[in-house]
Amino acid sequence: MKDNRITSGTVRDGKPRKYFTMSFDDGVTQDRRVTQICRDHNFYGVTFFINTGLFGANWPDVGPSQFGRDDVTHIRFTEDEIRTGIYDGFDVQVHTLHHPCLVWYDDQPEKLREEVGGDADNIKRIFGYAPVGMSWPGSELNASETTIKKIIELTDIRYSRCAARATHDFSLPEQFMLWYPSCSLSESCTDELAEQFLKLKPDRDAVFYVWNHAYELDAFDTYGRLERLIKRMSGAEDVICVSNTEFYELFKDEIPAY
Repeated sequence: MKDNRITSGTVRDGKPRKYFTMSFDDGVTQDRRVTQICRDHNFYGVTFFINTGLFGANWPDVGPSQFGRDDVTHIRFTEDEIRTGIYDGFDVQVHTLHHPCLVWYDDQPEKLREEVGGDADNIKRIFGYAPVGMSWPGSELNASETTIKKIIELTDIRYSRCAARATHDFSLPEQFMLWYPSCSLSESCTDELAEQFLKLKPDRDAVFYVWNHAYELDAFDTYGRLERLIKRMSGAEDVICVSNTEFYELFKDEIPAY
């Protein structure tokens, strides 16, 4: 497949701007509904982080253990399903091959390269471009300073989204390998933060970053919140909607990887 990601065409001009971006992890079947909502509103400011070593995997314990619900599934797309165009137009980046705790491999660089770089290699093979970003499997709590430095040394990955902590503000990341989002879509403060962001008159660049797992939209019935958020952000004249990778490319010369 060729690189068919839709980009905003944004070029920085020195003026303070407001950026909005989203991401979803794991490459689960609920992403099909998410991508349809995005397409309905011509919104492509979202990145999907997938595990190419787990194509077709079913984790049946996620719904019951996390939410006490058997009807919340955690089933990943197969490669054949992905090749039908589910993510056409969207940015797809690394979530490792098998979703391990990466700190386990601090003294096994070949295994770390396999998990991170192997996922990147598969994404390049399938989607036609080399990934530069990832999200931490199991959150940044499963990584160390050694993990981060080894990933930079062994792969082309230069940004990674965190999950254990949210900023609840619109600050830019201090370092891209520890990129803390503004909030999760599952948090009740999402709408309030969106309102604050829309009213913001920035004197410096600002980013509103919302992330989630798409299966959580089933668990908390937040598809309406997602659609409302996308409509508001994509309809705001002073908000620039970009994928995670677009944002990284815009700011990589002034924000260090680590």
